[in-house]
Amino acid sequence: MRCRRPLPAIGAALLLALGASAATPDAARTEVLQRLQRQLPETVPADYALGAAAFDPDLRAALESNATAGAAAAAAGAKLWTHKFKDGRMLASCFPNGGRRIAATYPQFDTRLKRVVTLEMAINQCLRTHKEAPYEVADPATMGAVTAHLRALANGQKVAVRVPAAAEQSFEQGRRLYYTRMGQRNFACASCHLQGAGKRYLDSPLSPAIGQATHWPVIRAGEAVTLQTRMRECLERMGAAPFAAGSDELNNIEYFLTYLSNGLPMKATPWRPDSP
Repeated sequence: MRCRRPLPAIGAALLLALGASAATPDAARTEVLQRLQRQLPETVPADYALGAAAFDPDLRAALESNATAGAAAAAAGAKLWTHKFKDGRMLASCFPNGGRRIAATYPQFDTRLKRVVTLEMAINQCLRTHKEAPYEVADPATMGAVTAHLRALANGQKVAVRVPAAAEQSFEQGRRLYYTRMGQRNFACASCHLQGAGKRYLDSPLSPAIGQATHWPVIRAGEAVTLQTRMRECLERMGAAPFAAGSDELNNIEYFLTYLSNGLPMKATPWRPDSP
């Protein structure tokens, strides 16, 4: 998620209109998909999962040549995943099927907590339940590595996030935040990744909103960088105080963003250039 130069003023009214009215999750996704298809007619929607590489042959070639960049992080995560707790249990015992094929179903809405639970939150819930210290959400050596392992266990599986009726308010808050202009630069997430999708700013094209949630964590400078870490970096670039990692605001944006990618295959731990 990258936007370093002010976007042109055209389209601002449309941007506001898209974010103004409440919509069902399916209608919200259809609206974004149709906008991207009109705007990027030469791009196959399946390629949205490539992010910026969908619009840059050189970046796509670099991504393919670094296909094994995530192997070390995933291997480190596998060790943490099966590390025995003091009570003899382990992270793998907290999830169905040892964690296989579950990553594509997160975030999820917890009806008991009445909030969105991300994959990182579920991992830390397991650690706390077994009286283990939770991982720092932005730490690439622990949370980044474990999520890299879990994503690898679901590589190629289609994103399948559900929004039950009880979760629609959380989804809607995430949608509205995605369209809300904020910070000194007066950007919204949608300024770059809907209005500006496919346009080149400085050294890279801007990735489309659909597909962004399929490939996290990414491997940058050898480290696993989570989606919420990237969101916080973007908010800082917008001149806005970033929401805390694991906050309801970021969780709900992630919920909305991941739902947009339903039906696209997960691309586990792809390589990205060192500079964010």
